[in-house]
Amino acid sequence: MNEQKRKKPFYQTDNFWGYLFVSPLVVLMLIFSVGPIFFSFYMSLTEWKLSGVGHFIGLKNFQELFSDDTIWLELKNSMVYTVFKVPIGVAISLVLAYFLNQKVPFKGMFRVIYFLPSITMTVAIGLVWRYLFNSQYGIVNVILGWFGITGPFWMADPKYFFAAIIVVAIWQGIGYDMIILLAGLQNVPGVYYEAARVEGASPFQCFKSITVPLITPSLFFVIIMEFMNSLKVFDLIYIFINASFGPMEKAARTMVYGVYQKAFVYSRMGYASAEAVILFVIILAVTLIQFWGERRWVHYD
Repeated sequence: MNEQKRKKPFYQTDNFWGYLFVSPLVVLMLIFSVGPIFFSFYMSLTEWKLSGVGHFIGLKNFQELFSDDTIWLELKNSMVYTVFKVPIGVAISLVLAYFLNQKVPFKGMFRVIYFLPSITMTVAIGLVWRYLFNSQYGIVNVILGWFGITGPFWMADPKYFFAAIIVVAIWQGIGYDMIILLAGLQNVPGVYYEAARVEGASPFQCFKSITVPLITPSLFFVIIMEFMNSLKVFDLIYIFINASFGPMEKAARTMVYGVYQKAFVYSRMGYASAEAVILFVIILAVTLIQFWGERRWVHYD
């Protein structure tokens, strides 16, 4: 006679312990991530100073924001930063990952060297590179002088100021992207390359037809993260601008810098939240477009 098994109480199941262990992370995410997002939506509809209680004003913050030329400048700078930083940074990271996946001497040391900027404090990186870009004694212009090139005034010319920031951002970010892409490269079966070499394929043909298609999931992840991080850039911009006003600030201020300035310099939390909501919508739209196009070029095993 088969005795029917008694069902265990929920607190004795594996699911219970799984939920229990992830619950602190979920609670912290709700408090410090999801909660502030919804509260920003509410604040964007209010006139709210840093102190006191805000009062509801509807969509007036958005109406004022769209009639303000500053928001369009910040949006343009954010887009220019993203358009240059993401493709160049991902391309360099992919090339570095490809070569560091080969049998080269001291490749472990090179991996560490390229990854170190990613874990270095952005404040330290920004301060050091401000000195490196100095037009009089900065090493960047000294190196350019070795090749007969007169270095520009990086920190005093709006045309080159933003370019210098993008160069530093690419240098700082390639290490993290390189590690992700290197992990993808190490999962590519070597039998594909052996078959391609038997057929007479060149190294470039192998890279184009085997390597790139098989690491598209890693590439997709890197591109998604780079787009989101680039549109949210603040710390490096803040260090380079150094609380200055005038042409240099206009040349480099981005949307997140604008949110900071409106909230903590001009004490207009509601107005700053309206710009943060617009940035949230832009990032969400770009991310959804990327996921929509994923099926066209990302290949999963």
